[in-house]
Amino acid sequence: MIIDFLPIPGALAGFTTRVPGTPPESYAGNLGYHVGDDPKNVDRWRAELQERTGPLAWMSQVHGTTILDAQPHVQEADGLLVRPGQGAAVMVADCVPLLLIGRSNNDPVIGAVVHVGRAGLLGGIGVRGVEALRVKGAEQIEAIIGPAICGQCYEVGEAMAEDSEKVMPGSSCVTRWGTAGIDIPGALAEQLRSNGVEVCDERVCTMEDDRYFSHRRQKGQAGRFAGVLVLP
Repeated sequence: MIIDFLPIPGALAGFTTRVPGTPPESYAGNLGYHVGDDPKNVDRWRAELQERTGPLAWMSQVHGTTILDAQPHVQEADGLLVRPGQGAAVMVADCVPLLLIGRSNNDPVIGAVVHVGRAGLLGGIGVRGVEALRVKGAEQIEAIIGPAICGQCYEVGEAMAEDSEKVMPGSSCVTRWGTAGIDIPGALAEQLRSNGVEVCDERVCTMEDDRYFSHRRQKGQAGRFAGVLVLP
């Protein structure tokens, strides 16, 4: 497994990948216990990751909009707030791994890791994360949108695209096949920018780039990679 760290001042932030050179159907590098992999393998990859990052808080993600303070034990949530001295991970395989970093002139850096799928996008979980950081004193917030399935590859039914567009105008799109789609990372980026957040969008599509697990590309038999945020 590789983790690509980003040059973010005051934080350790990055995204893991599959193990290079392994078969497309392999779980090598998988960090999720819930996808059919041997738990001992997951233990191994999590241990390898945390050798590089230090201890990480993990979530049981449910495609909701709950954001909690990071704790050593696993919590049912789709976002974790991180204080100095803490680290947290968000697991994905096409959904957006969103990392938020909040700064102010006088206080230490704070942050959040957020799982943004279609339901989370429409429920506003990205903005909830921003608001939670502002409540804790963040004056400037930057967002890193990690590797996720792009709108050209995320094909959905026409009714689902229409419903998405009603809730969040601009979220629906046309795929490369000329069918209905939803652009989760693109819509999320616009939503965050409209809320005064500086956005760095990696624009890496997990369905197109086999360095990452992809639920769509691997037809539901995919592991999970992680977005990681650690604050010193």
